[in-house]
Amino acid sequence: MDHIIADLPSIISIFGLAWFYFWPSIPAGLALGLSPVVIVLTTSLSFASGAAVVTLVGGPLRARIMRRIGSRAVVKPGSRLYRIWERFGMIGLGLAAPMTLGAQIGAAVGLALNAPPRRLFVWMALGGLLWSVTLTLLVSLGIVGAQQVIRP
Repeated sequence: MDHIIADLPSIISIFGLAWFYFWPSIPAGLALGLSPVVIVLTTSLSFASGAAVVTLVGGPLRARIMRRIGSRAVVKPGSRLYRIWERFGMIGLGLAAPMTLGAQIGAAVGLALNAPPRRLFVWMALGGLLWSVTLTLLVSLGIVGAQQVIRP
């Protein structure tokens, strides 16, 4: 427990960084000396909380806006974004958002494309977890490999 309290400033920093910019938070966490497990938990929770804020607030907000503007499409059928959505759907958005759009923008795009908020959140959170585990593993292995090459 004392170890977690001692690392709390680093954990909060990584949480904040992952909230806005996901993938650099992982090497930053390793540079701050956090364990890979703490990094995965912190970055995954940060990404999921960003997606949760947008899906919780955005779902009812989108419904209110749609009642006002009627049935006009937020994203035009035939546009590039619409074609990508048609091809890969919510799963593709959830898996791509951590490395491209981020949690908040990715969730807002999903809501604009009529994704059900709960399912959108689940896929966004799973995408964040998957990328967090993958990147933490790859960066950790890269550091270990670099240390082996540098040491005589």
